[in-house]
Formats: sequence, C-alpha cells, structure tokens
Amino acid sequence: MRNLLPMLFLSALLFSSCMEKHTSDAEEAFEYWSGMTPKSGIKILNGQYWESAHWTKEYKVYLEMQTNPEWVAAFVKQNDLKIKTSDVTKLYDSPDWFQPRSGLKVYEPSDFSQGSLYFVDEKTGYILFYEIQL
Repeated sequence: MRNLLPMLFLSALLFSSCMEKHTSDAEEAFEYWSGMTPKSGIKILNGQYWESAHWTKEYKVYLEMQTNPEWVAAFVKQNDLKIKTSDVTKLYDSPDWFQPRSGLKVYEPSDFSQGSLYFVDEKTGYILFYEIQL
C-alpha cells in the first residue's frame, strides 16, 4: 500500500502532461497562450487554441483582442516584430471569425518564423493574430 500512493501520483503527473489541449473559448484560449488571465483593459473577442501532447509545447493560437495602443506597442517591441513586406495569404485552417480587415498593419517575427502573423490597428488597440510554434 505504501508504494501505491507514489505510483498513483507519478502516473497522474505523467498522464496529465500528455494530454492535448484544444479550445474555442476566447478567454481560455488567451489563458493557454499567455499563461495568465487577461488583465484589465484587455478584452478577448474571439480565440481558438490547440496544443499538442508533446513536451515541446507545440501550439497554434488565433486571437482577436481589443486593448489599448500602449499594450500593442509594447507587444510589438517585446516580441521584436517587424512589418511584413510580402503578401499575406489566407490561412487555410483559420476559424470563420478570423477575417483580417483592410487597413491593419501586418507584423511577423523578425527572426525565425513558422508563419505567425499579427494584424494590428495601432491607433485603436485592435489586434488579430495567428501564432504557431511547431
């Protein structure tokens, strides 16, 4: 009996880390992506998140948010994003609500990228993005 408790604990720990995560709940998608609940002033309008069962943290996230211009500027700077100069193609597996409107500035990672795109309105704080890490 004494050996059973540690084995149950180890099994629960091992199997809980091997579960795929998937949600279309906007707040939950933001929390999976960021590791925290949205702070005051950030409204999550839509979201979709998928994470593999791998220990390597493979994920795809689509988020639509309304925040403030300062948050957007800090996000662009912190993530070292650059303006995308080539054409943007439609993402084949995006949710129906993921419709980048014209007039948004499009950013991408300045270093290695697997296709992540960030559509922002720097004046209003609107941000729509697709981030992928495989």
